[in-house]
Amino acid sequence: MNNLMKYLSQGMKNTVLFRNNAGTSHKGPWKQLYENTLLDRWHVGDFATVEYTISADFDRDNKEIIKALVTASVDRASVVIYARNNTLNDMIDVSVTVNDSYVDVSVTPIIDSELSTNFTGTKVIFTGQYFHTVNPPIV
Repeated sequence: MNNLMKYLSQGMKNTVLFRNNAGTSHKGPWKQLYENTLLDRWHVGDFATVEYTISADFDRDNKEIIKALVTASVDRASVVIYARNNTLNDMIDVSVTVNDSYVDVSVTPIIDSELSTNFTGTKVIFTGQYFHTVNPPIV
């Protein structure tokens, strides 16, 4: 294993500094998509917001990346996709639900009979930046 300290050091304001233009890469685990596939679940009292990067890979020609923000409280949750880029078509939809206990982030492949597209079986990997709840919910 490489010596990680060769690539990392303390940055300003308690950040991690990547030396020599080092970066991160992501390979999985991946999930295969069918209708309302659960992507992520977290407890309402633990996190208030999450920023997701979702990479979708259907076949040789269909690739997509999405940036999405999720905000949740005990009885309300919302998702906004603020960036999307793909090689040919929009391939996935992102949705969020909440109950008194947890938040579910789900992904569904797009099926459009008019365009003859069906992205069932698309594989996705994701990363999340989780922001802790500062004011715990009172249920």
